[in-house]
Amino acid sequence: MQHTFLLSEGTWVAKGNYFDELNNSIPVEGKTIITHTDKLWFNEGYMELLLDSPMRFENKYEIVPFVKDHTSWKSFNPALGTLLGKFAVIDDTILSAYVSEDNQYSGVECMIKINNTTYASKGFAFKGIEKLSSWDVTLEKI
Repeated sequence: MQHTFLLSEGTWVAKGNYFDELNNSIPVEGKTIITHTDKLWFNEGYMELLLDSPMRFENKYEIVPFVKDHTSWKSFNPALGTLLGKFAVIDDTILSAYVSEDNQYSGVECMIKINNTTYASKGFAFKGIEKLSSWDVTLEKI
């Protein structure tokens, strides 16, 4: 299967729901831009909680280009610090798992290809053994 998210350059918008530590649902929107160079790929974007006073989470990933069906990445997150993770491709799905450099935060994300311009993304973030957040969004290539 040929993946279009991460493995191809492009701009994606996200819409869906964010769930806080108490499982309260908050509408969320976001955007991510994927660019490739010979040595690194980049995924720069944000997720914004649509509250009365919107709250934005930003990330900048540096991804080692895929050679096989998995690779590693590093992300700089202002709220969580440096995150170290891995991407793995299994059929129609891109899996991601990460831990923060200080081992305080960890999480998983699953991106399922619906078609060449649409992915379903679901994830869960932990602080220690407690839920920090989760999300369920649709990614659309623009």
